Order: sequence, then C-alpha cells, then structure tokens
Amino acid sequence: MSPLNRPASFLPRLVGAAAVAAALCGGGAAHAGLLTFDHPGLIDIDNATDIARYHEAGFVISGPSASFLPLDDAMFGGFDATPFTLSREGGGLFSLQSFDALPEDFGFGPGTLLVSGLLDGVQVASLTIDLSSASHLALDSRWAQLTEVSFSGTGGFALDNIAANVPEPGSLALTGSALLIALGRRRRT
Repeated sequence: MSPLNRPASFLPRLVGAAAVAAALCGGGAAHAGLLTFDHPGLIDIDNATDIARYHEAGFVISGPSASFLPLDDAMFGGFDATPFTLSREGGGLFSLQSFDALPEDFGFGPGTLLVSGLLDGVQVASLTIDLSSASHLALDSRWAQLTEVSFSGTGGFALDNIAANVPEPGSLALTGSALLIALGRRRRT
C-alpha cells in the first residue's frame, strides 16, 4: 500500500516522524566551554559586596575576593575555606565534564577539595578530592543539568582545564518535539 493510500491515522505518525527528522537535522552539538586560564583577563570586584567575578569561555567564576585567583595557566583557591562558584554567563543549565585538580602549598599543607554540583541552589552531586597529588577528574551524568558548581578547600589547590557543556537551543527543541510526539501518541491510545 502506498503512503497516499494509507488510512488517515497514518498521517499523524508521518508528520511526527518528519518533525523528529527536522529537529535532528537542526539540533547541532552542545556548546563546549574550556576554561584554561592561559591568559586570564581582569577580575571584576564589587567593592560594596567584596564579590569578585572572573569571566572565561562563556562562564563566570564568582565568590569573595579572597577566595580565588586566576593566574597564568590555573585558577588558585583554598586560601581559606570560603567557596567560590562556577556558572554560565547570564545563568542557565550546563554540564561539568572534567577538570584538573592540583595541590598547591600555601604553607599549611595539603588538604581536601570539596566540589558540589547545584541545581537552583539544591545540591545534586558532590565530590571530595584528596589534594596530596594531582588528579584529572572525568565526571559522570550526576554532573549534568547544573546551574552552579561550588569549589572549596581545606588546603591550597589549583584548577585547570575545566570542561563544561551548554545545551544548544536546537537540542532543547529536539527534546521538546520528542515529548510532544510521545504525549500525542499516549493521548490517542
């Protein structure tokens, strides 16, 4: 039977399949950000609140001005136990994929690094890293769909090569199209 001679119930399936195919073609890959701190820019410090902000690769690192310092090739922290955060410029979701954590001796020995993944202020993932040696950390799916990542240490540390992905609008449209198709099929049954 040719597609033109099929019953009318076939038409919504054909339209749904065409919508999925169009979304797949226009979806595009996720935008990847890599913070390398190779040539760090200026840090903005709000004197009234003492909050510092550093911008790189579509992301912002912020916290009390004494909590972090980007120098050539790394972001340093752990001067005290005050956390600083990583988030997207302008807000929104992102996934933390990997980063390098290195011990840095500020005179009080190695300690630990606590990393927390937050979604709208609620902790959804956490990781404690022993700072006695350098580590490259590849993270799992618990570190997807975050609005913020917090870093704090009980000893000095350096962060480098922070890899994060931001979903593209086309990927979000594909997800929305798939949900609409699934709802349409469920409603008919």
